[in-house]
Amino acid sequence: MRKEFYTTLSQDFSQLLEDADDYNVIIKVGENANTRNFFAHSAILRARSPYFKRALSDQWTVKKDGIISFTKSNISPTVFSLILKYIYSGILDLTEVPGTDCLDLL
Repeated sequence: MRKEFYTTLSQDFSQLLEDADDYNVIIKVGENANTRNFFAHSAILRARSPYFKRALSDQWTVKKDGIISFTKSNISPTVFSLILKYIYSGILDLTEVPGTDCLDLL
């Protein structure tokens, strides 16, 4: 017998992102007044994204007290939130996203 629990796994990883428990990455996203700090887990980011595998290397990041910090000023917090949710859960929900933000995903 085989039972796959992808839905539960996806929900658990989404919850991990929302709770920001035991994070070891802080990503400051946006510019000027439109900025937001995102709290994430390097193991998940590296495993799910070739970009983050490179970005979290020693040459791109600053690590202090076990926390990796870096800034992404070239993307809006809204768009980055969608990307991060996809990385964690495999879900990309664009139903409530303005068209301009959808284009920024490209």
